[in-house]
Amino acid sequence: MNRKFSRLAVACTFILFSTVAASGAIGGTKSTIEAAPPSPVEEVKEITISLRLPSSGKVEQVPLFSEKYGQTPVAMVNGDPIPLQEFAEQLVAIHSNMEQPDTQEKTKFSVLLDRMIGIKLVVQEAVNIGLDKTSATQKQMEDFALKTLISQLIGRQLRNLEPDPDKVEEIYRQMALEAKLTSYKFQNQMDAQALLDQYQAGGDFSQLAQAMVQSGKAEGGDKSEDYVKLKDLLPNVAQAVFTMEIGKVSEIFKTDKAFMLFKLEDRRLYEDPEARTQAAQMVMQQLAGEKQAKYLKELEDKYVTMDKEAEELLDFEKIMQESPGAKASEVFAKLRSDQRPLATIKTNTGTTAITVADIVKDLEATFFHGTEQPIAPNETNVKKDAIIQDKLIRIIGVLEAKTLGIDQSKEYLDAVKKFREKLLFDTFMSKVVLPGVKVSQEEARTYYNENIGEYSTPLMLKMKSLAFLDEKNGQDALKKLKAGSDFKWVSSNVRGLAAEDDKRILNFGGSLLAITALPADLQKMVENARADDTFLYKDPGNLFYVLVVESAFPPQAKPYEEVQNEAAKVVYGGKINLALEDYGKKLKEVYETEIFLVDNNK
Repeated sequence: MNRKFSRLAVACTFILFSTVAASGAIGGTKSTIEAAPPSPVEEVKEITISLRLPSSGKVEQVPLFSEKYGQTPVAMVNGDPIPLQEFAEQLVAIHSNMEQPDTQEKTKFSVLLDRMIGIKLVVQEAVNIGLDKTSATQKQMEDFALKTLISQLIGRQLRNLEPDPDKVEEIYRQMALEAKLTSYKFQNQMDAQALLDQYQAGGDFSQLAQAMVQSGKAEGGDKSEDYVKLKDLLPNVAQAVFTMEIGKVSEIFKTDKAFMLFKLEDRRLYEDPEARTQAAQMVMQQLAGEKQAKYLKELEDKYVTMDKEAEELLDFEKIMQESPGAKASEVFAKLRSDQRPLATIKTNTGTTAITVADIVKDLEATFFHGTEQPIAPNETNVKKDAIIQDKLIRIIGVLEAKTLGIDQSKEYLDAVKKFREKLLFDTFMSKVVLPGVKVSQEEARTYYNENIGEYSTPLMLKMKSLAFLDEKNGQDALKKLKAGSDFKWVSSNVRGLAAEDDKRILNFGGSLLAITALPADLQKMVENARADDTFLYKDPGNLFYVLVVESAFPPQAKPYEEVQNEAAKVVYGGKINLALEDYGKKLKEVYETEIFLVDNNK
């Protein structure tokens, strides 16, 4: 078949890399083709929890990360188990400290399990009241299942790809470059052009440029040993540096307020791990795209037969050549009822067809401003091809995935199950819980008044500081200041000051600082500071600072009108949690819940 398979690859790339997620309390849905998370380190695998085994009723210490016990339930909600594996995955996801499973950790276990039980209860209630049967829910489920199936199909083809080291090195050597430039800046473009013309006529660039500097027509020309990275230059300048010969002079470049010429003195490679990683990613993306396109072509050859005459009917360049100025409505009217098969797909039970009318219907829907205008042939052909490829991949991708049994794989079924739970939970929240949650002005204002500190500017301090190498000399200076000595006199008559160029020195003096910008331990020290207060502070860099507060500006509360929406959101979030807790309690009375996690600290 003589078709443009790259477009099919593009269509599938969207499916492969798009994230299907709905916001909500359960958390984001991960891409279904992500590699499985790395196994926990050996020490984590040995962590155990106490479980009462449903089969025997015995309490045993079970490894938290264990394939053997992975499907053992930690709780049962109306017959629906929460397996240990799922519990452990959630535990890792919230970054609990798993080093020592002490009392605090067991409390976290129970809090997490209670949250997971709450989600199960809400999902079951959502099913019982029919939220899983709504057209919106079913459409989202179908879309997610389709994209997941195809993404896992393509993902299998992209496993174990390794970038070509030579290609990575080639791209890296283009990215990790730095150059030494001798540059000149001109306020007048004509002066820059005059220098360039004289140089191109055979003049010595350095002599000509220095003459311009001496006459005041140019600035720069300072020889420097410093190299500048190409990635830090303006894109057009970097491109010129990349292609120029060493020793040559550039064209004129326009900067913000001037014009620039430069001579390329040297160009060299430097070591940049980040650039090397980016180069490897670029090679991998190209390799994945090529392999994906090849695989999709194989699938189309395997399943699809295209009708050449039908394809010609949808060639809008040809249509507009034959009928110049034809409106989209006129063209579509002739094709809208054409049931000729454009593509015939072999299935397990026979064949299915994509007709000319199918394509025209979807194409017409892309004309958002109506069809009473001439067709733009190139743009319309691109839209048409995208529609065809999307329809094809939705059919042949699913056919192949089912042939390979992906629709019955644990990876696929788990992804669909998790998405379904998340979707039903979010739907229950939006349809049942949230409509009953309201926040009044009085509630928002009360929260604002009770938490005024959250809506206030921080304490602002202007300080003078002296940095000492040892605490004894710092204490001596502090005593002098407390006794009334002048700061300047003290700074000139004390010993043990750190050198001004000491890189450890923290700059506390001269400018107005919010205490939130200070080190945490210093914040506590000065939180009630007033003008003329003095402090001795030891910082982690092992210097000692004598600080004198010149002026202090107390916190100022922002007006309620300015922050009322922020306060209302906090109150709203709290009321949602309370409403959800209330629903959870009611649902626990209706649905049988059994917990197998044993808290030995009760």
